[in-house]
Amino acid sequence: MKKLLILIAVFATTASYGQRTFWSFNYHMSFATGEQQDFIDDPSFRGMSIDGRGFITDNISVGGSFSWEVFDEIKRDLPPSTLPTDQDNVVAEVTGVQYRYLNTLPLLVNGHFYLGSDGSARPYFGLGIGASYVDERTDIGLISIQGKKWGFAVQPEVGVMVPFGLSGAGANISGRFRYTTETSETLPISFFTLAVGLGFVN
Repeated sequence: MKKLLILIAVFATTASYGQRTFWSFNYHMSFATGEQQDFIDDPSFRGMSIDGRGFITDNISVGGSFSWEVFDEIKRDLPPSTLPTDQDNVVAEVTGVQYRYLNTLPLLVNGHFYLGSDGSARPYFGLGIGASYVDERTDIGLISIQGKKWGFAVQPEVGVMVPFGLSGAGANISGRFRYTTETSETLPISFFTLAVGLGFVN
């Protein structure tokens, strides 16, 4: 909890730093890779993010990002799954249709570099670093196997801000890849995201 409060403080400070700010509110479509794809192969169309950045020069910003992605899939005709037990040398297995769920809630600080100038489309690229809360669950009949843990997360990003005329508002489109480290309770998380939303520069 202490680490979370520190990250929130850093997020609030860096997002408001500088004379000019860039805020965006985005819808996410995400596609799993690696071990996460083995757990849930279906793409996610339930995701969102809020990004706040402060410009320290005309081309460099620092800030933060919070997002939420939800993955789910129904798995059938799978071999028996092993259940954790508190007794040594005791193995428990369960068979049935599996309902798998995965929620990720990262809190990241980031830095970005922008091309172009105000009033025109501005491509950018950057990197976010922080922590991600992962809630991973499998339901089989009345049995639920769940792991919940914070992990270290890193997120490179490329995107473009396209203004609407001379206003400070515009379309924000970006591609992101997030990796969250494996923990004692959760798999390593990795997926690509297409984020589409509205951005505001003031």
